[in-house]
Amino acid sequence: MRLSTIFNFCILVFFTLLFVNDFFPDTTLAAVLSKKIILLILIILVIVQITMDKGQYKKLSKKAYVSVTLYTVGLWIVLTLLGGKSQFGLSFDSPIFYIIVLLLGLDLLRIYRQSKLEQKQ
Repeated sequence: MRLSTIFNFCILVFFTLLFVNDFFPDTTLAAVLSKKIILLILIILVIVQITMDKGQYKKLSKKAYVSVTLYTVGLWIVLTLLGGKSQFGLSFDSPIFYIIVLLLGLDLLRIYRQSKLEQKQ
């Protein structure tokens, strides 16, 4: 397994922990790892990941982009359905939720159409 894959997995895990910590701030996890600590670890992981790639820009594949987008929205929905309330203000009642979901849907539609055009060529 490549080291960059391990870093990407760690980034995803700490991103998930940050979301869980935001939706459930009174858990043991929040007592052990505060949002600031998780955010600091995330920043360090991203910086290390960028320096490992030696500054080369790597475009995220369409499949990875769709997966990360659906994972983030799915996590948001699942944590809300589990009874969590976002301290940041992310909820089904917020118009921001529907705006973000609409924009992500349009972006995913754009990517789908773009991939269909590339397949035809």
